[in-house]
Amino acid sequence: MGANSQSRKHFSYKEQVARSVTWGHYFIFINILLSCLLGYGYVYAAPPTHDFLSFFYLHVSWLGHMSFLTVVVYLVLYFPLAFIGNYRIYRILAVAIASVLHSILLFDLKIFLMVKVHLSFTALNLIVRELDFDTGLNYNFLLIAVPLVIALECVFAKVTTHSLYREHHPYFVRSVLIIVGSCFISSHVLHIWADATHYERITLLRSTFPAHYPMTAQSFLNSHGWFNEQRDSAPSNLAAYLDYPLSPITVAEPSSLNVITIYLNGWSYQNLSEEQTPQLYQLQEQGYRFEQNYLLYPDELSNSFSANYGLPIKYSSAFYSSNTLPVMVGEMLRQDYVRRLLVSDIGLQSLQEQAGAPQSSAHTPTLTPTAAAGATVEARARREQHSAQWHQANHYLNALLLSHALRSNQLDLAPDAPTALTQALSEVRHYHDQVERPFALSLVINDLRQSKALSKLRLAQALERTKAQLQAQHERSGAPALSAAELDQQARHTMQQKLERSENSLMAQTDVAVLEDLHYERTLCEVDAALGDFVRSLKAQGVLEHTLLIITSNEGNRLITATGQHYERARQHVPLIVLFPQKAQFQGASSELTTSQDLYATIAREVLGITSPLGNFTLGADLRALTSREYLVADQAEALILVGKRDNIVYVQDGASLIERDGARVEGRPELESLIEATRDLNRFMQ
Repeated sequence: MGANSQSRKHFSYKEQVARSVTWGHYFIFINILLSCLLGYGYVYAAPPTHDFLSFFYLHVSWLGHMSFLTVVVYLVLYFPLAFIGNYRIYRILAVAIASVLHSILLFDLKIFLMVKVHLSFTALNLIVRELDFDTGLNYNFLLIAVPLVIALECVFAKVTTHSLYREHHPYFVRSVLIIVGSCFISSHVLHIWADATHYERITLLRSTFPAHYPMTAQSFLNSHGWFNEQRDSAPSNLAAYLDYPLSPITVAEPSSLNVITIYLNGWSYQNLSEEQTPQLYQLQEQGYRFEQNYLLYPDELSNSFSANYGLPIKYSSAFYSSNTLPVMVGEMLRQDYVRRLLVSDIGLQSLQEQAGAPQSSAHTPTLTPTAAAGATVEARARREQHSAQWHQANHYLNALLLSHALRSNQLDLAPDAPTALTQALSEVRHYHDQVERPFALSLVINDLRQSKALSKLRLAQALERTKAQLQAQHERSGAPALSAAELDQQARHTMQQKLERSENSLMAQTDVAVLEDLHYERTLCEVDAALGDFVRSLKAQGVLEHTLLIITSNEGNRLITATGQHYERARQHVPLIVLFPQKAQFQGASSELTTSQDLYATIAREVLGITSPLGNFTLGADLRALTSREYLVADQAEALILVGKRDNIVYVQDGASLIERDGARVEGRPELESLIEATRDLNRFMQ
């Protein structure tokens, strides 16, 4: 009776304002509790804390900052609105504002859980442009969350109204306000100390909560675990966080095409020319060439994983530990493909050193090459030697995904590229003429990697080889043979030209560089001729009419002078030549950015007939349906690199943004939008 009569009483403007202010205090207090409850989602999504101090900072920041945001809203909006002098309208506006702000908080929390970024103009631009943000993020939850928030705010308003007419002692309210106030002060004191002492376990948490500290490139990358202890201390069971593929795989009509992939390791784009590699140069004119093809990693092992899995190297440990088959390999096995690998084992020792002689895994069977029956003692000794080498190079086999799908009779070694290609041609004839199954043949040619082994040779030996080459050239051309003196003079003239082109200041260094360059050119010429014969034989047999042929490299030419940049564009710019089957043959060139991950996507779409969205199982794109790309993403240990057509944008450990172009390096302005897109893709298959 008393409460009802009070509500019907006409209050003056001053009384209306006083009631509104008092009601607002209680209403905002309940919303502090709700904000802290919702804000605990940010604690869940925050980078892991490795000690008690960072754990304590994270939780006091949670209580202090979420309550502070609510108090700021009261001071900026609720308190001024109390002076409208209408208690009823004030309550309606308060409920509406609280509902909208908590809905925005839920929306921001959802984005942060998915991509570790808060709501901003940059994020809104991506959301509007890409609709679902390509992260599994959808907004259907708002259909339930918003009505629930509105209902809660109406209940809060009713409870607050009744509290005005009760006699009570707000000890609980005062205690809560003292706690959150202490948390707010403590969190900022701790952050000031951590920032002054460079205590990164605390400073990397600065952007966990909305409107806490400005989001920077460094804080964004730290929150994704790129440049902090999270990357080094990540759990060994990464497979538990793997979500691959994102949806069931659907397949249309398989093409039953054969696949031949040739990796000419140590070959860069500047080594493809009509003079140096006439056979490969002519071949690219007959097929489709991709002129902006870049390797994402400097080493062969990482690029092998990327090419055969279609994913960044960050997923390698998860796949290896779980023995997970890539979608492409699983589908090949389902379609009864014959899979073969032939490796030119020249350079295997350097590969073993690069792999660090990894320990054999329980999940990884040791693959040993087979020997023909009745082999000689020398042949058996050679086989055992190769077996030991491959046992030490299991990581290389894993990178080529063979340990998952191949058996011992599906792996062979050859002493050099011509032998490997001859053996491959023999097997192609066998599959084409006798086996009624499509085949996937991979040739790894490592001959060009051996140039560094010439560093101990003498200049005289190189002169002898040069004379022999000149003599053979004259014999092939039918010209009269030159005398030894003339040959020596021409050989020395050739060497002198090489010396003049060298940029090294010391003669000893110049000699080594010249020797390496000479050996590389000779080896490349031999491999080029062998590849030309190989492709012509495939054409003569009619194999190419039913085969997708890919020629590329998994490692660039190390003899190209390094510029000291994070990403060596000249080295990692490698050729990519694709000959599509004759029924789908087309010629030309593409200037779009491509990388080794696109090989996986192309085989999946064009050969295996997989119709599922490529983004559900790879980051690559179908080479037959390329769209414009602004950059490629290279996830290296010391930096995150965006490789564009003309320059590289590098985000290094201290958060600085660098632009590398034409051998120069300048500081650039961080682009959070590009970082969001890049990390969104890199984390696509991690839960």
